[in-house]
Amino acid sequence: MTYTSFEFFIIYFGVTYLLYSIIPQKAKWCVLLTGSLIFYVIASGGHIEFLLLSALIIWAVGMVIQKLNDTFAEKKKLVAKEERKQLKIKYKNYRLAALSVGVISNLAFLLVLKYANFFGGTINTLFSANLPELKLVQPLGISFYTLQAISYITDVYRGRYKACKNPLKITLYLSFMLTIIEGPVARYDQLGTQLAEGRKFEFKNLVYGAQLVVWGLFKKVVIADRAAELVNNVFDEPSFDSGMIILAATLFYTLQLYCDFSGIMDVVVGLGEMMGIELPKNFNRPFFAKTINEFWQRWHITLGGWLRDYIFYPISLSKPFMKLSKNARAKFNPYYANLIPTSIALFFVWFTNGMWHGAAWKYIVYGLYYYALMMIGLFAEPISAKVCQKLKINRECKAFGLFQMIRTFLIVNFGMLIFRVDSLKTLGTAIKTVFVNPNFASLSIGSRNGLGLDLKDYAILLIGAIIIFAVGIVQEKGVKIREKISTLPFIIKFIIYMLAIFSVIILGAYGEHYGAVDLLYANF
Repeated sequence: MTYTSFEFFIIYFGVTYLLYSIIPQKAKWCVLLTGSLIFYVIASGGHIEFLLLSALIIWAVGMVIQKLNDTFAEKKKLVAKEERKQLKIKYKNYRLAALSVGVISNLAFLLVLKYANFFGGTINTLFSANLPELKLVQPLGISFYTLQAISYITDVYRGRYKACKNPLKITLYLSFMLTIIEGPVARYDQLGTQLAEGRKFEFKNLVYGAQLVVWGLFKKVVIADRAAELVNNVFDEPSFDSGMIILAATLFYTLQLYCDFSGIMDVVVGLGEMMGIELPKNFNRPFFAKTINEFWQRWHITLGGWLRDYIFYPISLSKPFMKLSKNARAKFNPYYANLIPTSIALFFVWFTNGMWHGAAWKYIVYGLYYYALMMIGLFAEPISAKVCQKLKINRECKAFGLFQMIRTFLIVNFGMLIFRVDSLKTLGTAIKTVFVNPNFASLSIGSRNGLGLDLKDYAILLIGAIIIFAVGIVQEKGVKIREKISTLPFIIKFIIYMLAIFSVIILGAYGEHYGAVDLLYANF
């Protein structure tokens, strides 16, 4: 079951959307909950128990924390000022204990169901142990709904909003059909309140949302699924007899992953917009980024925001780290003094980022690759600034900005190679082949680089990439394309819509010569 399938659009979203549009506002959330649970049960093969258990746990923990908050607010009015501090500490410890139960239980589900065999295999390799491989079923979307579950109870603990009293509405927040498989990772105040309140039908939302859905399908079905043919043929059976083929396949994989993930995000955000539900943005034209830090502010934005708010800030603002920062400022210059605690906190952020993506060492290396690059960039920044000043290089000019974008793009592509290979051993083989046997002749037309694609496919990929790049340039200049289209005469709008729809229908990579392509991030 995918967001691009006929069954999803007609049977699940179609029926749910129709009922959602005509049912009274107070009952709209019931339609979403019913549709989402039916979708989840069928898409997951019936394994819904852990999702429901997570929802029940965070509802109960949220209610306990809220009760403690309310009790403290009442009691502090009845005690003398000097006693309030002790009372505050007492209730903070109670709330922290409740929060710990919720966080640890949800992390335990994730660690056991997703990572148990990885940990066991690592122990077997390092210590020659013989731990058996467990036959576990990883619940659909567990990496995404676990983050949402932890953010909910943490925000209730922090007092950002009051706990939801209805466990069914919490279940809807975790299981919502548009976010459960690939995100975006939405906070409760971003999504949960919208789902609970319901939204009225508006024709503008229907049109704008449909535009975004078609654009997302173009990226996913026309470009990503077509690029997958070449990528899979290179990496699924890695004989790696040509370094140039590896580099070309890596570029195609970067295109595939971006169009697959951002395309699906456009589809679900568009479907949400049709309902009047605003989902958080997950991509912001990442390949226009000039630094690695900026790239990750534009790529998978909601995951980066979660890691920042629930790992980086709690660690860097903790008492031990504040003390470390104070001691560092006494011994080093302010810039490097601030980097010392920051670098430690960022290690946990990037280690978690890598682990979150999958139960394999290559994902940990993938996260630490970006950590190392970010640290090098931060520590070298003062030196880089001085060198540019000495060489009279204007770091604000367009030429330097273009150089930065190309540099960042190449760095990201090596990260994509780490991300795509089957193992670290395969990564080593691929890198060796690039330098030892580049084999430039393999890129000639009609040689091994065909791998399931013909000239028509390459032409479609090239034109599609140019269109995405051109749209990105226009959007980077602040032009709101959908609003521009809405102001055009009806006949021109109609032609644009028909061209967009039929480009997906006619050029989509499905049918006799193409295999079914799963949603890439659904695996994480």
